[in-house]
Amino acid sequence: MKKIKLFTGSVLVLAIMTLSFVQCGNKGEVKPSEGTATDTESVAQYLPVAYVDADSLLSQFNFYNRLVSAYEDKLSKQNNSLNSSYQKLQSEMIGFQQKAQNNAFLSQERMRQEQTRIERMQQDLEKKAAQVEQELALEQKVIQQQLSDSLSLGIKEFNKPQKYQMIFTKTGNSTILYADDHYNITNEVLEFLNKRFE
Repeated sequence: MKKIKLFTGSVLVLAIMTLSFVQCGNKGEVKPSEGTATDTESVAQYLPVAYVDADSLLSQFNFYNRLVSAYEDKLSKQNNSLNSSYQKLQSEMIGFQQKAQNNAFLSQERMRQEQTRIERMQQDLEKKAAQVEQELALEQKVIQQQLSDSLSLGIKEFNKPQKYQMIFTKTGNSTILYADDHYNITNEVLEFLNKRFE
């Protein structure tokens, strides 16, 4: 089933690309950049498509790095706070067990009260941990949306002169199995996006 979906997706992408190329007609003739062809070489025809290496782009995109850094700082603070609370709870539980073993409580009622207090403390901590997890998941979604919007708007702005009909993304496990380096515009896009962000 998975192979069928992958095959269908590949056929769909191929069909879309074919339609785009047919519609582009002769607009697709893009001369290679200076220094790519010698006098003896014939000038190659290039398609009006390009790709961006997503891994390289994200690792050097200042906006993305700032978002991730802020998120990691918040995550670290939340983890430290929760770890401190868990340690306090564990200390309280150990203290309770020692008192119970040594019969240090004045009455059974007092022991039950202390046990109830510790159980409530544990429940509150579990609620707090769930709330923190939910907040962090929501923040991740916001970051992903901000990044997606920034990249989408940035790429549109980068391609305003309609230099390319399509710009693909290439990642480690993408459907682009091979692409000539001539089509790689990662550095150009990265430079443009970082300038735009600043």
